[in-house]
Order: sequence, then structure tokens, then C-alpha cells
Amino acid sequence: LRRGARIGRGQHRSGSRRAALWSSAPGKELWCQTSKEDALVKALELGVKTFVFETCGDEGGVEEREKWVASCLESTAFSREELRLLFRRGGAVETADGRHFASVHLLEDAADTANLATRLSASSVLDTFLVSFDPESGDGWKVIPVENLIAAKGMHGSKLLTVVQSAREAETMLSVLEAGTDGVVLQSDDSGEFAQAAAFLASAEKREDLVEATVDAIVFEGMGDRACVDLCINLQPGEGMLCGSFSKGLALVHSECEETDYINSRPFRVNAGPVHSYVKMPGDRTAYLSELKAGDQVLVVNPQGETRTATVGRMKIEYRPLVRVEASVALSGAEEGEARLPISVFLQNAETVKVVCSLGGGGWRAVPVTELKKGAKILSSVCQSARHTGIPVEEQILER
Repeated sequence: LRRGARIGRGQHRSGSRRAALWSSAPGKELWCQTSKEDALVKALELGVKTFVFETCGDEGGVEEREKWVASCLESTAFSREELRLLFRRGGAVETADGRHFASVHLLEDAADTANLATRLSASSVLDTFLVSFDPESGDGWKVIPVENLIAAKGMHGSKLLTVVQSAREAETMLSVLEAGTDGVVLQSDDSGEFAQAAAFLASAEKREDLVEATVDAIVFEGMGDRACVDLCINLQPGEGMLCGSFSKGLALVHSECEETDYINSRPFRVNAGPVHSYVKMPGDRTAYLSELKAGDQVLVVNPQGETRTATVGRMKIEYRPLVRVEASVALSGAEEGEARLPISVFLQNAETVKVVCSLGGGGWRAVPVTELKKGAKILSSVCQSARHTGIPVEEQILER
């Protein structure tokens, strides 16, 4: 094999940093704190089961909120038994019958963070900590304090959740220090915020079912405006983005993370093809490369189908020579020789542009398009549904 080849899971580098990159979502909890019925119902529909309420010290507070939740449930198919209702009383969170569930910590300065870090370092699996920040009297620091708390908690097994006011803040807290907090309590009356936060968790946990697409032809296609997607993270060997001309079939295009004798590696870059191409986005959506801009979130995939989101730092569009790779996948249930799902991907004709090919048995290699041969097996993602504005729809759309 040429330098830069990777064969099999056994020889694929999988150090602690790589493990951390893919561990920031599974098991994360999203709790809801809202005063609006539509937001509560939306949270239920999204799978949220824990709801937090302020009691303000009033004796009838718990009963009133229980009745309100029950009235909200009347228009849904959910039952009270499916939910966990929690009530904040001063420095603690309790169940409806008064049992302690979690401790609440308001962080206003570095001393508060240091005190909580000491408690976390001596915590156990029985402990749950809720952290909130006072925007009025606090010093404005959030990310660094939470990083310190995650480090102090270590592997003790306790849970650390932060109180947030938006989905964007939730994404930050769930990703801090790569591992992120164990969850968030989203305080909002906007159902859209809960939808966005839930979508982030779902996309982080989602796996892509990659299949082998057989290369049928490689055609040199003149010139075009190709787009490099420069991300705000470095990609690992094997990672790339799903791209292609047809929304039903996208090929795994490798990053430029591998060294060559002629040019320095750029592990943050995916040379994704010309501007007309689709690219896979979080939430099972697609976008055109021409639409991407700095700040957008895209989906990063590895050969095992594990995914994570990444932020676009820059789009670099230049006029370059192109090659078209034609491949196909056998449709489910189809006999040999019957119709196959076509996959077409245009890419820059250059040695640094590679697709991820299967070697069988879980092995893979990033193959330059300049070396790609008929019969090679490209790892690809297929979708039986058509798409409208990037969203799967039940409609007949012909792409050719």
C-alpha cells in the first residue's frame, strides 16, 4: 500500500483523543423548564421526560403544577407515569413527595466554582449537581468554570447538568472539554429551542449506515467551481463528509489530513466537489455546497458510520479541473443484474482529493481520485426518499 493507507480496525489509530471525540453525546439528558403548554408538549414529543419547576416556597405549588401538567397531557398520548416532575426548593431539587434528587449551585465567581469542584472530586454515582449562572450578579464566565467542573468530576460517576436559556448554549455545554456536561436544563418558553436542542443530541448520537458502492466509471469532465469546506476542527484519518450529485446516494469524501511529499496536510479541509453538489448536514438534511458559509454546521462521518457535527470556518471556491465518479449500489431485495441505485460525485482532479474505499472486513483506505479504478468499493450513504429543500419527502424525483 502507498503511504497513508489504513487497513482494518486493528491498525486504525484509536487513542484516547479519538474515543473522546465520539463520546460527547450518548447518555446525555435534556430536561425541560417552561411555563408554556406548547413548549411542554413539544418537549414531550421530542422524548423529554424530566420537567423542572420552581416552587417559590408556596405549599400548594407542587399540587398546582401537577394539575397543570395533567391538563397539558390531555391533548397528548402521554401519561403522567411516563414523566419525572422535579421541584426546585432553594439549593435543592426534590421529587413531588419531597425526596432529595439533586443539589443546585449558583456560580457567581471563581470561589463558587472552586468550592463546587471540591465537592465534585469527592462525589459518587448517587450525586447529581445542577449548575446555574446569575446573569445579573455573576462575572459572566461560563465555559471555563464548566470545564473545571467536568475535570474535577472525572470518572466518579456523578452527574453534572447546567441550566441554559437557549439551544445554542445547550450545544456549548454539552460539548465543553469534548466530553461535555451530562445534560442540560433548558429554561425556555420557545418550543423551537427544545426542538433545536433535541436535534443536536439526536445528530450527535446518530450513525450513518454506510454501504459499498461499486465504481462503474471515472470520467474526466473539464473545469468547474469546486468548493473546499474548511472546518473549525481537525479531522482524523478516515473522517470526511458525505457528498454527491444525487441526494439519494452520497459518497464519503476524505479530508486532506494525510501527508504528502508535495504539500502540507490540511486536516481541517474536505475538498468536497463543485458547487452544485449535495453535502450531508445534521438532522438528516442535505444542503448544496454553494449554500454553505462560515458558521454553518455540517456532518462529519468516519468509516464505521459514527458521526459528529463540525462548524464551517470558511468556504474556498476556485476554478479547477474535475473528474466524475459514477458508482452504484444494489437495491434492497434486487437480484443480481437488476436495477441499481446510481451514485455520482464530481471531485477535483488532484492527488490530494480522496474517497474512502472499503477493503472488506471493516478495513478501509483513502484512495486518491487519480488512482481510483473501476470495481473499487466506495463507502456511501443511501436514502430511498426524495428530498425537497434538503428534507426527505415522499415524492418521485428523477436525478440523472
